[in-house]
Amino acid sequence: MSLPAFFWRYARHYAGWGLLAAAGIVVFAAATAATASLIKPIFAEVLLAGDSAPGPLGGGMAGIGAVDAHAPAAPGVGATPGATASAGRGPATDRMVAGAGAPSGTPAPAGTSPGAGTTARASKGGRSDLLARLGQRFNLSRQLDRGYASLKRRLGVGPAQVVYFVPILVVLVFFLRSFADFLSGYAFQRIGFGITTDIRNDLYGQIIDQSSRFHADHTSGELVSRVVSDVALMQSAVSNRLLDLFQQTATLLVLLVLLLTSHFRLALVSLIAAPLLLYPIVRFGKGMRRTSHRSQERMADLTSLMAEGIRGHRVVKAFGMEPFEQQRFREATRRHLKVNLRAQMLAQSSGPVVESLGVLGAAVLLIYAGQAIRTGQIKTPELVSFLATLFWLYDPIRRLNKVNLVLQEALAAAQRVSRLLAVPNEIADRPGARGAEKVLAGVAYEGVCFSYDGRRMVLRELDLAIRAGEIVALVGSSGAGKSTLVNLLPRFFDPDRGRVAIDGVDIRDLRLGSLRSLIGIVTQETVLFNDSVRHNIAYGRTDLPLERVREAAAAAYADEFIMQLPQGYDTVIGESGLRLSGGQRQRLAIARALLKNAPILILDEATSQLDSQSEALVQKALYNLMQGRTTLVIAHRLSTVMKADRIVVMEAGRLVEEGSHDQLLALGGTYKRLYELQFRA
Repeated sequence: MSLPAFFWRYARHYAGWGLLAAAGIVVFAAATAATASLIKPIFAEVLLAGDSAPGPLGGGMAGIGAVDAHAPAAPGVGATPGATASAGRGPATDRMVAGAGAPSGTPAPAGTSPGAGTTARASKGGRSDLLARLGQRFNLSRQLDRGYASLKRRLGVGPAQVVYFVPILVVLVFFLRSFADFLSGYAFQRIGFGITTDIRNDLYGQIIDQSSRFHADHTSGELVSRVVSDVALMQSAVSNRLLDLFQQTATLLVLLVLLLTSHFRLALVSLIAAPLLLYPIVRFGKGMRRTSHRSQERMADLTSLMAEGIRGHRVVKAFGMEPFEQQRFREATRRHLKVNLRAQMLAQSSGPVVESLGVLGAAVLLIYAGQAIRTGQIKTPELVSFLATLFWLYDPIRRLNKVNLVLQEALAAAQRVSRLLAVPNEIADRPGARGAEKVLAGVAYEGVCFSYDGRRMVLRELDLAIRAGEIVALVGSSGAGKSTLVNLLPRFFDPDRGRVAIDGVDIRDLRLGSLRSLIGIVTQETVLFNDSVRHNIAYGRTDLPLERVREAAAAAYADEFIMQLPQGYDTVIGESGLRLSGGQRQRLAIARALLKNAPILILDEATSQLDSQSEALVQKALYNLMQGRTTLVIAHRLSTVMKADRIVVMEAGRLVEEGSHDQLLALGGTYKRLYELQFRA
């Protein structure tokens, strides 16, 4: 998906706010142009009124390229015998002079009849009049001057009142400009926060829904960096810089038109350096995008290192590796600093380079303006108004240069986010997937093969049938494939070949939500959340009464120690339950599985963190829970699986033995060897 399509996917939901922002931008640009055009009456009618300065229309406030009627034509300026008279004429006469061909008294060229010459002049004059009328209609400077003069006439403002009228008008226009700035700014903030909130929610949902293989391929630091840092960059760009992009572009165009229509030649001279400004802006922008991409990658490395250090702080302290971890972090921050300094070098050099090129144009402008004033081609109020407009024009250019750099950073972040959102989820519902509410026949693994990396097989042509309500224990050495086998049942992974079925139905044909509602899991890695004890046991089921939660906790022999906590079931247990002991955390996880009351139960070393006394109590609760439920138990301590209906021995991804405890001991194979090694120790 292209970046424009990616953004439009989210921006279309905020079209109303976009229209409001567009209206604010148009009003802001128009008010900026009006403010700039009021510089002429400020000087001509308020500040220089005592010097009999010309008004904004006619009366010496010359139009584009007009010459003062009282000033003598300078040699080389291009004055004609009729120029002096034309300068003082009204608008109709101006249009005639601007569009006419040769004066009426000029004889026709030789070889043409008087009638033909008249027809030609009429045709040419008609086209010229049309162009002149179009020029007058789209002459922004003249339109603003006429609007100002019309407003004065309607309000009856005379020479005595103009000294109050103009400042009040400036204040009102500026208030309108400020309100439009607020309106468009808030609208873009709403759009920016709305879009990035939607993106962040979708991104987190994409990460949570992904398979375990995806999480094995992406570090937690990388994923956190995408959700937090990259989306934050996008939010800043959309809320703030995107406003500048549209608002300042519109303002730039309006001021540019105003500049060109107020004095065309002077505008061309002042904009002589404009093409030179584009090259550094484009070059700096490309460099910033590349550098920003590397900076965010280094930030992901920093986040991963920090997360590892915080999670493993006990191991770090136990091995005295604080200096080692600090050095690793310093190296990562050094790489991040290097990339950021490169980005800042681009950002800080962009402005001076653009401004230096602008100074070249300013120098040429000063030379030309000085000569124009000396020859009477432009008057002081006009020049002041022109320079004020030019000054207003500089601010949009400066902001757009900064906008370009920030947008390049945001585009680099958006590319990474869009790529992550585009990663397909290999664990998804098939079309036509159905639900399941109970387990009637049992679970079956049929010819299952699985590999994490596509090369080394972890499970090899494995067949295993588990009857409904049967308790099956999986034993074997580490790496035999026990955890992988049970992880296929809730579809944390899908097998490479073969299938896993419930009641004869391939679990890939069941809806994921329905399938996982049938399964309760307690793993050897206890996962608890920084929330209250009650919410950890109920986990998302806020409708459950406290009595139900306490029943599950009592069955897991956790109620006693919970009631001894400072706030009982409302006690917050900290991140990963670090305020509890290992055995207490494990009992909370067992209580959570008990409360779910699922027909299939997976116990992956569920009692590994318990002391002997707690283990004996919890084993009683677990055996009561397992009655009537299809249960898969993984245990390295063989004393915990002796009462299982069937014990399955795994080795190198295959089933090598199965039977009851006594049958396997009598068989004298792998199980007996493991049993003797464990109990001899």
